[in-house]
Amino acid sequence: MQVLFIHQAFPAQFGRLALELARGHGWSCRFLVEQLTHCPAPSREMLTALELIRIPTAASSGEVAETPWAQIFGRWLELCQAVFAAVRALPGPPPDLVVAHGGQGAPTAFLPEILECPIVNYCEYYFAMRHRDLTYRVDLPPAEPAPFYPRCINAPTLLGLLACDSGYAPTHFQRRSFPERFQSKIEVHFDGIDAALYRPRSDVPRQIGGRSLPEGTRVVTFVARGLESMRGFDLFLTVARRLARARQDVVFIVAGSDEIHYGWDKLHTGQQSFRQWALAQGETDLSRFIFLGQVEPERLAEVLALSDLHIYLSVPFVLSWSLLNAMACGCVVLAADVEPVWEVIESGKTGLLAPLFDVERLTELALKVLADPREYQPLGTAARALVEERYSLEVAVPALKQYFERVAESRKSPGSDPVVKASP
Repeated sequence: MQVLFIHQAFPAQFGRLALELARGHGWSCRFLVEQLTHCPAPSREMLTALELIRIPTAASSGEVAETPWAQIFGRWLELCQAVFAAVRALPGPPPDLVVAHGGQGAPTAFLPEILECPIVNYCEYYFAMRHRDLTYRVDLPPAEPAPFYPRCINAPTLLGLLACDSGYAPTHFQRRSFPERFQSKIEVHFDGIDAALYRPRSDVPRQIGGRSLPEGTRVVTFVARGLESMRGFDLFLTVARRLARARQDVVFIVAGSDEIHYGWDKLHTGQQSFRQWALAQGETDLSRFIFLGQVEPERLAEVLALSDLHIYLSVPFVLSWSLLNAMACGCVVLAADVEPVWEVIESGKTGLLAPLFDVERLTELALKVLADPREYQPLGTAARALVEERYSLEVAVPALKQYFERVAESRKSPGSDPVVKASP
């Protein structure tokens, strides 16, 4: 199978998947990308086994990030033209299938004019006008672009969805975020968690960020690509301050950068990062915190293996890989009681849930776990089992392989409908 992956960034959602398809099934996987990322960074094996072709655009990654919200659609159309030219110039055999990120990062709208193969869209998310994602933090000042930005960012998503033959979303919540009229075109297939890397282990050195953690120290972890309001960093910090006052044996390990990936935190923080702003909102004993910044997957797996309690306080939005990584490591997870989390955490069975804004309840549950982590370890064991059963690479990759093959074959059958309908 010849597959062309198209994404703004690499490896993102497709790098590890393509590596497994190439290494385990002999597929030829090529990529059209704008940039390499560091979250996570591509492995040497990925760079060796997969062919990367840079999309020839004048915009740098910094300029892309600063595109004014009202100009998003125009820039996306320019990228559509660049991708059209890049695909037309590709050497070698034509692809049997194109798999593209269905948002503004994968401009595929013009490709049906030159491709005879089907196009699959990764349907990551469709932004809501209210009561979700960007507007959920009613405790923070509203942002001026809030009524307009979702329409601007959803426009490329909709056009790409119309142009593709089939789409898939990683979770049922993310599929339901799309307008109902399009959901029949979208299946649910998760990306896959490396359960061999993210696993419970007892041999991890208790050395974090240059500090030694004595036996008996309670470790609380928080992980996000960016330490921002959408992922609840400030709410975590409020809970952490209370835990620090209640217990002298707790250390908080935070992994994530100061970059803002979603929303408009800078509109009410000024020149500060959201992390700096949140730290300034109350008295914080920084000697109890270890800020690691962005860490490699191998290091993150070690950190999570040391965790007595992992806290996840995201608004209703794309389910973070970090949550499932923590569950795969057997962490006891305390999470916000919001819709995307319900797919993976049943309170009292695979973790604990509390209302996102109920700091009192979050603190109460956290203190119970920290008082006797062993009592709550069955939650972590059950969480690990759930990841192995439903979300591991061993489960996800074969399902995606079968899905890709089914879509690719749909164009080869005489008289077949080019649009692949999702199973109900």
